[in-house]
Amino acid sequence: MRPLAVGGYTTSEVRAALHRGSRSWRFRYELLDVNGRPKRELTNVLSTTISNDATAKVKRTARFDIVDDGGIDFLSERIKAYVGLVMPDGGVAEWPMGVFLLTTPPREADESGVVTRKVDAYDLLQVLTDDRVLTRHTILAGAKYTDAVADLIDSAGLFELAIAPSDAVLPSARDWDMGTPRLDIINDLLSAICYRSLYVTEDGVVCARPYVPASARGSDYSYEADDESVLFPAITDKLDLFAVPNQWLLVRSEADSAPLTASWTNRNPDSPTSTIHRGRLIVHFETGVDAADQAALDAIVQRMAEEASQVYEEIEFKTGLMPFHGEYDVLQLEYTPLGLYGKFLETQWSLEMAAGKQMTHIVQRMVAV
Repeated sequence: MRPLAVGGYTTSEVRAALHRGSRSWRFRYELLDVNGRPKRELTNVLSTTISNDATAKVKRTARFDIVDDGGIDFLSERIKAYVGLVMPDGGVAEWPMGVFLLTTPPREADESGVVTRKVDAYDLLQVLTDDRVLTRHTILAGAKYTDAVADLIDSAGLFELAIAPSDAVLPSARDWDMGTPRLDIINDLLSAICYRSLYVTEDGVVCARPYVPASARGSDYSYEADDESVLFPAITDKLDLFAVPNQWLLVRSEADSAPLTASWTNRNPDSPTSTIHRGRLIVHFETGVDAADQAALDAIVQRMAEEASQVYEEIEFKTGLMPFHGEYDVLQLEYTPLGLYGKFLETQWSLEMAAGKQMTHIVQRMVAV
């Protein structure tokens, strides 16, 4: 989540402005060159919707309705969007919303002769999806996982990186078929050391970070149904626990070493899906798991167990525009009619960059396993 303290304002000042009854907004767009350098401000964007799905390969997407004045090279230039909150003193607290590659959709002319395009756009992970290895790609035993990730990103022409270093090394050589997208290789490597999948910040920085369970993190923001609430009353709670496993068994097999195994069993008497509560085993078994070592395999099985229980309770709610949300934010949510109170992990959000519009959030409840 982006900090609230921006534009010289404190966190408390910005929060107060966000939660007051009447809010004013400023929306702007920069045209960037192929290297991400600003060229000029855009004044021909009619409307924009921006969405983020932390579970997708390419996580942040946008839809721009643009008057086509011939001033944009859709094949090489990029758009960076900003949402600004007008503060009581007339200044602006502003947040970037992403750097986007542009498609080249058909042009449409209305009755008055105005030419527009409806442009679907994608964050910089699209570069790593489109760029595929041209030969069989091999990474040798002993190579550091995070060094291999950085090399793959660098070789695709993306140089703004924030890769948390790890000392873990490949226990044996790994290879991928010719034509494999670079992003698939990168995410395979990150998964093996129990990192989150690759993502891009709102400023266009490519990031990789270790997985940290939501239960071990503090809340990034709180939404409560009080007299300063920005919540809208229509909230949906989806829960399906029927097929949730309560035992996980993973096996790593390498040709030149003994197999490694890791298991985890949910015996928590307070969990509705545990072996104690259900009186039977529901086993998830997976072989051929890629893990750097036993510690990584143990971390992967625990991560899998936690995420398996989280995914089955999904809450969808709407707020006013809150443009500081990021990747896998942890939210404190309180909504009495549905008995919702506690920490939730945000997996998706979407907003329209226009005054008076709502923002949609999809979150998962933090379920103990």
